[in-house]
Amino acid sequence: MITSLDPEQKFSGKYETVVVNAHGCGVILPVQLKNKTPVSVELLSNGRGKTAKTVLAVTVVEGASWLVGLEFDNPASDFWGIENPPEDWQV
Repeated sequence: MITSLDPEQKFSGKYETVVVNAHGCGVILPVQLKNKTPVSVELLSNGRGKTAKTVLAVTVVEGASWLVGLEFDNPASDFWGIENPPEDWQV
């Protein structure tokens, strides 16, 4: 679940990540969020959550979807619940 924490950019929805790492994720969204928009990232599978900010928005389908890069406020190598994360995920 991705939720904007910026009252000027209200947005919330359930979306699948396309890439994850200890520092954040990439997700396809139907809205283009401004750079540095604060968001909440919640894993629906276990209820874990982190705050992040947008750091990238690339158009996937003109006017319809964007690949949005989210950077966690504090990296976490165990957030995604991956059993054997790569060694470079250690923070």
